[in-house]
Amino acid sequence: MPRVAIPAGEIVYEELGAGAPLLFISGTSVDRTIWGGQVAHFMGRRRCVTFDNRDVGESFLAPAAYTPRDMAADTLALMDALDLRQADVVGHSLGGAIAQELALAAPERIRTLTLVGTWARNDEYTRALFHTWKRLRAGDDRAFLESVLLFGVGHTFLNTVGLEMLVGMFLAVPHPQDRQGYLRQVDADLAHDTADRIARIACPTLVVGGEEDTIFFREHHEMLARTIPGARLVMLPRVGHSPPIENSDAFNRELDAFLGA
Repeated sequence: MPRVAIPAGEIVYEELGAGAPLLFISGTSVDRTIWGGQVAHFMGRRRCVTFDNRDVGESFLAPAAYTPRDMAADTLALMDALDLRQADVVGHSLGGAIAQELALAAPERIRTLTLVGTWARNDEYTRALFHTWKRLRAGDDRAFLESVLLFGVGHTFLNTVGLEMLVGMFLAVPHPQDRQGYLRQVDADLAHDTADRIARIACPTLVVGGEEDTIFFREHHEMLARTIPGARLVMLPRVGHSPPIENSDAFNRELDAFLGA
């Protein structure tokens, strides 16, 4: 798998297809493979770039704490290395936080922004949830995954595929996340706050949420869409926190229409 040396460490990435660049940024604890349904859909006409964030997959383990702003700097360094002068950027969850920071730091590099299952500022609920996940991570891997996956997808998807299958998929990943790396990523979630700055985002923006999301609720998505000038909000029914995998067809249709417009 190709690697790029950036100032902070080494990033593993993958690119498929040709055309205008489409850059996908993953969320907490998940690697680049989460975007498989989108890459398969778009690679016939777009240059699709996915990568592993620091502390996940095959990319470098961070030596100390960091914020989404630091992760946005990683992403920008990757774009420089791949000569991505401008890209349509799609970020999910923590990846959406990174995408916001990227759009604020380098607006000329972002053609459009798609924010999926993400937020601008923590509230009492999200802070409590993130701290709970940190405590759970100290225990048994299976019990931790069972607990987190109850929030990571909606109940429609979970009832369809089954919790056991989802846990088995995560336990079987070839590059399981380091425990300390997970804790650092959740600390990055806790550090995220763009609420007072996102009104400066000027590129066309799509906000996508799932009606069954129990991490970030409708009000989190509405706040993004209301504050970012001209942003459009789409709430997908029978979908939870992870629209790209829970209903790839519906998500891809919305992304296709937005990019085409």
